[in-house]
Amino acid sequence: MVTGTFVTNQSQAQPIQSTFQPAQQPATQQAQPAQQPQTSAAQDDDEDWDSTVLSSSFTIKQAHKTYVLHNEATGQTILIDRSVLLGRRPSEAIPEGAKAVKIEDPTRTTSRNHAAISIDQDGQLWIEDYGSLNGTFIIRNGEEQQVVKGTPAQLEAPATLRIGDQFFTLEEQQ
Repeated sequence: MVTGTFVTNQSQAQPIQSTFQPAQQPATQQAQPAQQPQTSAAQDDDEDWDSTVLSSSFTIKQAHKTYVLHNEATGQTILIDRSVLLGRRPSEAIPEGAKAVKIEDPTRTTSRNHAAISIDQDGQLWIEDYGSLNGTFIIRNGEEQQVVKGTPAQLEAPATLRIGDQFFTLEEQQ
């Protein structure tokens, strides 16, 4: 189960829980023993996330404006023109209208599904950490504010984001 928060307007955050349940298999006359492959805890975590589907409420509205995230060290530029899931190897199971973007991270400090930037009904940007190991931070005026898992933080350009050890500038595209 993945627990998170989806922002529906600037003053209200609604907690959500998402659980993927496979379809029930019809009962058969003969019981067959289940074969469980042995996996590591990390593989179990990946498999659990792979079976989780992000809510369609993740993409309520297209952005009124377009933004650009740019990482000077890697040269990567990410266009924020709709809600986006960011990570080292982000899940492809995202709602229609959203996109998943792989963060170029030679230091491997970015989690598989690290953070999401979403857009509320008023066009406001929000960022949420998805329980990453190395955190997500907003840097303004030289001060770093950690984005707490499950608590979306309002995001305004210009700003600098630290996702793991990767620094991105966020600017409105002109």
